[in-house]
Amino acid sequence: METTAPTTAARRAGRRRRLAISAVATLLTLVMALYLGISTYAASTLTMPQRDAEVNTPATFGARFEEVRFPARGGDVEIAAWYLSQPGASRAVILVHGKDSSRSTEFQGRFSEFAARLRERGFAVLMIDLRGHGASGDARFSFGLAERRDILGAVDWLMAQGFHAGSIGALGVSMGAASAIGAAAEDPAIGALVADCSYAEIEPLMQRHWSAASGLPDIFLPSTLFMGQFVLGMDLTTARPVAEIDDIAPRPVLIIHGNADAFTPVEHGRALAAAAPEADYWEVPGAGHARSYEVNPQQYVDRVAAFFMQHLGG
Repeated sequence: METTAPTTAARRAGRRRRLAISAVATLLTLVMALYLGISTYAASTLTMPQRDAEVNTPATFGARFEEVRFPARGGDVEIAAWYLSQPGASRAVILVHGKDSSRSTEFQGRFSEFAARLRERGFAVLMIDLRGHGASGDARFSFGLAERRDILGAVDWLMAQGFHAGSIGALGVSMGAASAIGAAAEDPAIGALVADCSYAEIEPLMQRHWSAASGLPDIFLPSTLFMGQFVLGMDLTTARPVAEIDDIAPRPVLIIHGNADAFTPVEHGRALAAAAPEADYWEVPGAGHARSYEVNPQQYVDRVAAFFMQHLGG
């Protein structure tokens, strides 16, 4: 059977098609590389905490304290803390700030005031800087997945000072509350927990704030979360306090959430309360994110102190 050689025009057309396919493939490869590169950069930069300058110490509010340092449980980072001792105290409370805050700046710079008031009620108080924050060692934040080990390191330190399991409480704010939920779920030495404005799960909150926090369109969020697993070695979407809070029972939990919280909507607090039906739930009218103390400091101190006094073993 006789075959006909391709014409010059056909050869040229075939060459143009191959060049076009190659160009499209190259362009797609470059676009994908750029997409993943931006996502990797976003995962790397957006997981670095900000370090606030110190504003107030307990001494500002008339309370003596000492600077202490100890390892997070597991020893991967050193944690800085202020210890407000109370002679004869049999109960201790760990205070845990939120993301991009510190022991000094939480509660709009009044966290030390709150600590001093708790000490006046007879508690020893340990105020920690989470990893990557304040004066603690460098680390990326993980929305409570790793930060819980900072709180557990604080538990270990307090027990070394003579406090017993069940006599140690924790109060966390925002990411600190999510971290404290995880820590209490893992270690029954935490006898009672106060969670102030915690998220129920982090992924919906990421979706809510992604564009404002990153400056990137929503299409970059899935890839950033994917690349974040390589940057952090963990899947951030597994930060779901709502799935852990009921593991704390029968130990008591007090959930606090402001109904004017625009950052972590009050539905998160209600979801946590629904997941832990034995917990106390206090919804603070008019309080924004981490602002419940500011709305009525005396009421806040009275309620939290009474909760810990009732439920911590002495």
